[in-house]
Parts: sequence; C-alpha cells; structure tokens
Amino acid sequence: MTRLSRSGFTLIEMATSLSIISVLMLGLSGAIVVGSYAIPTTTDTGLGDQAVIDTLNKMRSDLQGADQYKFREDASIKQLELKMVSTGAIGEPGKVCYVYTIADNTMTRAVDSEVAETLLSTADNFLITAAVDGNDVVSAHILMSATDTIQRYYESFVTLPFKPEDK
Repeated sequence: MTRLSRSGFTLIEMATSLSIISVLMLGLSGAIVVGSYAIPTTTDTGLGDQAVIDTLNKMRSDLQGADQYKFREDASIKQLELKMVSTGAIGEPGKVCYVYTIADNTMTRAVDSEVAETLLSTADNFLITAAVDGNDVVSAHILMSATDTIQRYYESFVTLPFKPEDK
C-alpha cells in the first residue's frame, strides 16, 4: 500500500505559528507606540511657535504705546521697561516691564504692580536694539530665539509713533 504524500501544514502547525507571529507583532507595535511619543508632534511644536509670536505681538503693541523706553541688561537678566502714554481709558496700563531671565530662559511681562505673567519658558536669547534720534527712540528691532519651535529664530521691527524718550 502506498501512502499519499500531502504538501501543506497541519492545523496544529498553523495555530502555533499564528500565535508566535501574534506575540511578535504585539511586541513590535508596543515599541512603535512608545517610540512615537518620543518625537514631538507638529501641533506641540506649532504651539511653541504661536507662543513666541504672541509674545512679540504683545511687545510690539506695548512699544507702540510707550512714552518712555528703558532697556538694561546684566549677567542674569535683560529688562525692557516702558511707561505708557495715557489715553484716559479705564484700566489702561501705566507701566509695562518685560524681563528675560537668562538662567531659566523665561520671558515675563508685568503690568503696573500686578504679578508678572510668564509668556515664554523656552526662549534661548532675547535682544532689542533701538534707533535713537537725540533722546527719542524712533524704532526698535527685536530678535528672539526659542527652543521647541519650528522656526527657531524670530525678529520684529517696530516703528514707534510716540517716539518715547530713551532713559
């Protein structure tokens, strides 16, 4: 009697190989999921860009409404102090102060005697230069760099309509 030779796999061989492949795929998918959290998403990075842009817009608006301009820097901080033009509106700021702390890379903004709000915690560097005509500041050039952003370097050029006095 001759035995017929069949090519193929038995049910037990198929079940064993499927269970082994399933375990391997499960481990591999777990590693991919964990690895995907290590890379920042464009949404997270985009939020960092928007925070820097918002900070520059606030600074530009405050500079345009300033009557006096004072910038000082030392080894630990860079400070921009602005005395605002009075328009007679209720609740308008009298003084706005921006402080960039070099040690912890933060940019804060304080209005009058209120507690300072932190605008950025990822600013690498901050620089502002002023074009002066006599004692009056005509324009300001702001440079800022920030980590965790797409653009990384930012600049803004502001023309100052009130030509604040440089103190």
